[in-house]
Amino acid sequence: MPEVSDDLLLSWQRELAKGDETAFNRIFRELYLPLVHFAVDLVKQRQAAEEIVGDVFVRLWKKREEVLLIEKLRVFLFVAVKNQCYNHLRDHSFWTVSLEADNLATLTSAYDPEEDLAFRELKHRLHLAIECLPDQCRQVFRMVREDGLKFKEVAEILQISPRTVETQLYRAIKKIRAVLSPDEQHSRQNLPGNLQSVVLLSWTLQYFFQRL
Repeated sequence: MPEVSDDLLLSWQRELAKGDETAFNRIFRELYLPLVHFAVDLVKQRQAAEEIVGDVFVRLWKKREEVLLIEKLRVFLFVAVKNQCYNHLRDHSFWTVSLEADNLATLTSAYDPEEDLAFRELKHRLHLAIECLPDQCRQVFRMVREDGLKFKEVAEILQISPRTVETQLYRAIKKIRAVLSPDEQHSRQNLPGNLQSVVLLSWTLQYFFQRL
């Protein structure tokens, strides 16, 4: 079955912004399976992939009135699914990063009971660090990191310059890096520093590619 043209997808997108369920169903039927296949490649589990894609479409419907702010809906949905897959992997596995010529960051499972507690503590500290960010800084961070939006898209939505988006994201990562950096107390508790390194390396790489 040939891929629906961008023009036709845009026409559905316009109808979706008006609350048209038929347009939403057409977008769903067109992109659901490609998105699921894409997600399966990342999370390696069909059920998890279907749940991730389903959640993305639920959010799309809930924010349908804002859908015209999305420049390229197809790309946006793939990015959203990719980010949700990474969130799923982060929540259900323990990562190590190996750099290779053909694969910049290869994620491999490396379970360690001692790192289980450390990882949970890291997640808690990460959540607190994000919540403590200034309002605009936190909003930009979440839109770029969690929603997968480009700098230009975030700038248009928040009505600020792309440069301001970049500055706010840099500040957010810098503040979170400071919170996640192992201090003396955590060093005494043998909190594995490589967990912080994995998170920060992942963000640094995504920050770089987000600008392309």
